[in-house]
Amino acid sequence: MAEKVYGMHHIGITVPDIEEGIRFFKAVFGAVEVFRTGAFDVDESFMERRLGTPPHTRIRDLVFLRCGAGTNVELFEYSGEDSSARPRRNSEIGGTHLCFEVEDVFASVERLRAEGVEFLDGPNTVTEGPLAGFNWIYFNAPWGQSLEIASFTSLGYEKDTGERIWRAKPET
Repeated sequence: MAEKVYGMHHIGITVPDIEEGIRFFKAVFGAVEVFRTGAFDVDESFMERRLGTPPHTRIRDLVFLRCGAGTNVELFEYSGEDSSARPRRNSEIGGTHLCFEVEDVFASVERLRAEGVEFLDGPNTVTEGPLAGFNWIYFNAPWGQSLEIASFTSLGYEKDTGERIWRAKPET
């Protein structure tokens, strides 16, 4: 029997400038800095054999951010890699996006547009199928990471099963 899985602890993202990443997540998602490690004092073997990175790379800094009640975000800044490389597009193998549930996607978009965040088309509302009731919009972090914010009261699939995806619990 497999070990019990409690849930997703964190998502690690490599950013070109950790200070920019922290400012962005604080401004957009109200992130709270939980802790920071600074540079790692490790050798080439550690980088290659434990992290799967080229042996000449190094971790300049690492920070854990708390964004609401969900999964934590861990930001890394490395040296020794091409920091101008673009993240994979969502359509490419290994492409990813992070979705944050917000109270009201429409109000969040208004606030963030006023702060200069540029969005793709939307906000959008799914009207049919398992995601009926899902309000969402995509945008990119300054370093190109694909992000999404979403809000909903209930979703279409809920009428067909007792299983539920994670979601924020409104404060009572």
